[in-house]
Amino acid sequence: MTLLRTSSAARAAVLLMPWLASYSTQVSQWVTTGYWESVAAQSSFLLGFTVPACAACAAWEGARIRRSGILTSTPVRSPLAIALSVVTPVLVLGLVAVLLPLLMLLPYAQGLPGGASFAVIGLELLVVTAHSFLGYAAGFVLPRLLAAPAVLMAVWLWMAYPAALEPFWIRQLNGHNLNECCALDQVVDGRAVAAPALVAGGLLLAAVIWIQGRRFAARALAPVVVALGLAAGAVIGMPLGYQAGVPRASSELSCDAGTPAVCLWPEQMQEAAAIRSLSSRAAERLARLEVPVATELTLPAVRPRDDQIIASVALSAIPSEPPRCAESGPWPGNIAQGPLMAWLVQTAGADMRFVQGSYTSEDVRTVKQVMSLPESEQTRWFRKNAATLKNCVERPALNPAPASVDGSQETP
Repeated sequence: MTLLRTSSAARAAVLLMPWLASYSTQVSQWVTTGYWESVAAQSSFLLGFTVPACAACAAWEGARIRRSGILTSTPVRSPLAIALSVVTPVLVLGLVAVLLPLLMLLPYAQGLPGGASFAVIGLELLVVTAHSFLGYAAGFVLPRLLAAPAVLMAVWLWMAYPAALEPFWIRQLNGHNLNECCALDQVVDGRAVAAPALVAGGLLLAAVIWIQGRRFAARALAPVVVALGLAAGAVIGMPLGYQAGVPRASSELSCDAGTPAVCLWPEQMQEAAAIRSLSSRAAERLARLEVPVATELTLPAVRPRDDQIIASVALSAIPSEPPRCAESGPWPGNIAQGPLMAWLVQTAGADMRFVQGSYTSEDVRTVKQVMSLPESEQTRWFRKNAATLKNCVERPALNPAPASVDGSQETP
């Protein structure tokens, strides 16, 4: 207890913990609600604050031990044992700092974390441990008053700056990039965990070698180990680019035999009846106007709102990506996207307030005019303009007057 009370970690906790608790509320907006993979991955973003704080505290402790001269005498304990004793409070700080964001984000998860989530948490603890021992070692090398601030700044730059660098794979090396994952249809890529784990392992081993070594020849191995860890992490992380997630196994989906066939992830099964009922009704409304929807439907949210379900069914009737020709030239159909999407969502049964909040006032005005036409004219309007989304030749005819549906009046 005395060690915990006198350690710099106790003082750092007074600032770090409120900061992490406050920032966790901002991180929550990026979490896929109800999905443990996303909760664990997003919590790694806060390593950018936790790791520099722990490393700086350990550097302070290292400088304090060097000043005490205990290692220049003939200590009963080994240098590594002494290091462990003074770094332990820092590691406790790191453990609490890793768990606190998870507790703050707990309302956004459901069920129990899976193996991948535990792997992310384990990686975070490894990164904290590695930089804590590295900071302690730096406390013996740097001037006493500069050790903690220099380590704080250096580690903060290492955790934060790679995200702004190219090539993108560099960000895979520090353990801070897992927040790029995970949507409901994604899991953390094992390589995104392995790459920073190898780097952190190399840093930890190098710190241990330096702390325990008494001669230059032994300590000279430390930078070699760091280089090997970085190289191994780079080899694994390079193919990832900035991505930290991979598609989830489709075998986890449970599909029904409806129209469309609604395929749900395990986290969505509690809402299965409502999702499937609403999807079926939306498809029926569109079928009445001869608008085909996708034969299979997945949803991006664990507990999707009614309007989100309806929109997912409706928007499956048109391409989700521009045609390839749009990459090298003008695409007239671009201006038809908004009105078509708004009309599809409204026709499928979404509340008008949802449509007005999702699309421009001009799109909504066009939709209201189109929906005043007979259903057969609405179908012709949809087919004419939907065709322009698939090529770069045809021009939209968004004016809902019957003549424009025939193509005699086109949108300029």
